[in-house]
Amino acid sequence: MRKNLVFVIKANQDFIRHTGDYCVKNAAVLTALYNDISDIYIPLLEMTERFERENLGIRYGLVLPPALCTMLSDPAIQSEYVKFLDSRIALGKAELLRCSGNEALTENIRNIMEKAERQKADFVGKYNQSLIPVFADFQQKGLIEILATAGTEIYMPHYADMKEIISAQIETGLHAYRQNFGEIPEGFWLPALGYTPGLERLIRAYGFSYTILDARSFLLAEKIPEDGIFHPARTGNSLAVFARDRDSHEQMFGENGFAAERVYRNENSDIAYFLSMEELLPFAEGTGSRYKTGFCYLNKNFSDDSRNVYEEKAAAEQAEKDAEKFLSAQSARLSRAAEISSRSDFVSLVCTVDTADIRRSWYEAVYFIESVLRKASSFDIEITTCGSLTAGQFGFEKIVPYYSSAEGLGYAENLLSGKNSWMMRYIRKACERMIDLADRFPTDTGLKTRLLNLGAKELLLSQSMNLSKMIYDGDSNEYAELRFRECINAFTTVFDALGSNIVSTEWLTTVELRDFIFPWMNYKIFTKKR
Repeated sequence: MRKNLVFVIKANQDFIRHTGDYCVKNAAVLTALYNDISDIYIPLLEMTERFERENLGIRYGLVLPPALCTMLSDPAIQSEYVKFLDSRIALGKAELLRCSGNEALTENIRNIMEKAERQKADFVGKYNQSLIPVFADFQQKGLIEILATAGTEIYMPHYADMKEIISAQIETGLHAYRQNFGEIPEGFWLPALGYTPGLERLIRAYGFSYTILDARSFLLAEKIPEDGIFHPARTGNSLAVFARDRDSHEQMFGENGFAAERVYRNENSDIAYFLSMEELLPFAEGTGSRYKTGFCYLNKNFSDDSRNVYEEKAAAEQAEKDAEKFLSAQSARLSRAAEISSRSDFVSLVCTVDTADIRRSWYEAVYFIESVLRKASSFDIEITTCGSLTAGQFGFEKIVPYYSSAEGLGYAENLLSGKNSWMMRYIRKACERMIDLADRFPTDTGLKTRLLNLGAKELLLSQSMNLSKMIYDGDSNEYAELRFRECINAFTTVFDALGSNIVSTEWLTTVELRDFIFPWMNYKIFTKKR
């Protein structure tokens, strides 16, 4: 019996306004995107290139949401990213002078600068400043499987009674996928694995073959599947469902997980948090605020001796050891599952990694993932994708999945807390109005159509759970609240303009240019479903 391990990496990114003054106002969140490009997306491409060059036949899953694809495809973002690398290199030169008497620190600085210089050369030359076509090409070659997802990071169970809203999100995500990757996807990623009974009908209606749920959807189902989380099942309409393995996620990112190993880089030791603003120039020039520079010199040892200086080589060695520990644990679990399985074909585990977790706590995560994928065969584990395991989906055991969520304690309570629940009443009212507008203006053209399409986009953007999470966590919460209010106010302006039949074309054009995501938007996707 085959023992399969599936890795799915979920990119996490909202649309960020980045025209005019917004480049400075949103510098912190834009810098987080640039850091993700340098620390996650380009390393993933480099990893996949190595797999292709060595003809290893390794495949993994990837979720690239529409907002990320839009931003990575925007010439303005591409140009700003090159400037970001230039400023990082310039800051590195200043740091070499400041730390010239400390050999351990200067080695760190040189490593960071060399990485930035290499990535700038590759980004401009090899990738032609556009990463999405490179990912699409790897999918064409069968090296990765890119799953579709919703238009924005909507938490679908909150809209279970509004199938028009959920359908609009799925349809927007599907259209964006086709625009970016030119294919019809098999898999659909539920944002935050948010599932409630009935969603499978909407997902299947758009032609998707499978989705991924949290393990509790299997283990708390009306009838627990015979193979538990170690084999995919299917819903009543034969949508294949896979269970995310919570244990492997805890093993990686839990309180005592691999990410907490002492030799790994301490992301909270960034020089942005203790140098003066003058010393951070030219990196922070014109912003007046502090945000991560990428120059971190300490590990997670948290001691006062010399052992707390970060060493890249030691961290790489630890990542390989952790990969072996991880594979050993998964191999033992899969072997035990195979022994008691009711099937004779395969057992599987689905491991998911969110880039938000990498960003917060594990700089070496991509190196760890590559080590896992490379070493799996030594543990009698086959690395594959969900799509490769759905060939016999009509023979999978049929289940009625339980409610699913990867947020909070498994019930997404952090998305509707005392800090952020006020947002929902505005979103729900806007949803009701958008559905009504789509029915009231079924055949309009010209200026009204532009207004309706803009209103549809602003509603989709306001539904992102990332904004409510930022407010709950106190992480860029001022930005999140401002961004939410901008979206809701823009939608309300559209609604009032349609009611009064008076619109400022200057305002409309300005907002269209700022929020240029989904340029093909058709508001009729919100039409009532009969």
